[in-house]
Amino acid sequence: MRRPPYIGLALAAGLILLVSLFAFRRYLPYVGSSLAPKTPPSVVLQMRNAYFVGLNRKGKLWSLKAKNVEIGQNRSLTTLTGITQGKIFDAGKPVLQMEAGRAVYNSMVGDMAMDQGIRLIGAGGQWLTARGADWNSVASSLRSTGKVHYESPWAKGSTDAVFVNTKSRELTMFNVDVTVDLSKVDNGQHAL
Repeated sequence: MRRPPYIGLALAAGLILLVSLFAFRRYLPYVGSSLAPKTPPSVVLQMRNAYFVGLNRKGKLWSLKAKNVEIGQNRSLTTLTGITQGKIFDAGKPVLQMEAGRAVYNSMVGDMAMDQGIRLIGAGGQWLTARGADWNSVASSLRSTGKVHYESPWAKGSTDAVFVNTKSRELTMFNVDVTVDLSKVDNGQHAL
């Protein structure tokens, strides 16, 4: 009895498959390994020259431009470096401008920790610089880290710490060393 010709081809194909399995047993797809790295990368997305906005249910909390943005593996932490044109909002209106070397934004709670040097610019030509600060979005407050230098058109000073409440528009300084130009205070140029 004669076999059909396709059985010989099937046997040849099977033999080639067995030889290739043996010869290439260390290579994909035979070992069942995926092409994914063994440990996931800590940064899953990186952008340059990005504009970011922090939002909550009531609207815009802050906005900023960053030279470099890295979104972490858990996707809740975003690291922003080279921050310029930053603004902190209250009820949709900007209350502070900011610049920072770096900030880490936690999207789960809406808070931001800034470091590597920050500069905050307020109304009436006021500004302060510090090593860093922590922004609490729920309380709409900013707490400095490290020594703070303050300057306005009528005063210059330094303080150990600053607490800013953007809702009440209050700035509280602790252990202050300040010099005030009283001639400018008398002229009505003292807006805190």
